[in-house]
Amino acid sequence: MPKYRKRDADSYGHAIGILMIDYRGPFIPGDVGNATTYEYPVLYKLVKGLTFDRVLARDSSFKDVVVSAAKELEAAGVRAISSDCGFLVHYQSAVQKAVRVPVCLSSLLQIPFLTSMFDRSRPIGCITASRQALGSRVLELAGIGADYHVVLGGMEDQPHFKEAMLGETGEFDSDLIEAEVVACARELKGRHPDMSAIVIECSMLPPYAKSIQEATSLPVFDFVTMIDFCYAGTHRPAYAGYY
Repeated sequence: MPKYRKRDADSYGHAIGILMIDYRGPFIPGDVGNATTYEYPVLYKLVKGLTFDRVLARDSSFKDVVVSAAKELEAAGVRAISSDCGFLVHYQSAVQKAVRVPVCLSSLLQIPFLTSMFDRSRPIGCITASRQALGSRVLELAGIGADYHVVLGGMEDQPHFKEAMLGETGEFDSDLIEAEVVACARELKGRHPDMSAIVIECSMLPPYAKSIQEATSLPVFDFVTMIDFCYAGTHRPAYAGYY
């Protein structure tokens, strides 16, 4: 019989831990913050007080709080840790030094990997909640150097996204958000017709990844593809078949 020992956990069997910023809004299926997005159990940990504005401001005073929350997830038995905001890459280095499990706090971390898949002369597109906030420093923290060809499309100027998502009104029209993000993707591809793939930075936009792919005919990656990748590597199945 297997032997078990008690961990510092209130419940067990969680595959992936997800750090949540202090944001109040509906999280629909496909959103990182909706547990039905995944085919495996996830454990959420709210970083109280860490608002979206503070994340964008690179508030270093929350570094220890984020690290402590990640350690709690690790102690609870998760096998990898992610987050619900691409700009949490500001805390990526601190968290990965503090825990032993894989850490992927931003979907932007996929860009260096994707760059190795395509001709380097072709740009990789990135749709972000705020193009103004996604400067070279953020990209550098995700391992994206100046020699990487990354082009940005920002949602901050889309009326409904700006009002409902960035303004945290507590409700939104999913059809309107879908139309806005698809328009953003099409505009980005129009400016860069040789674009090789699209990465979605914002954790609220994976529900629209299929529509973006259908509109652009490009591979689309986001938080969910990254978290699924971490799950696949940390939960390898035994193979049963025949030959």
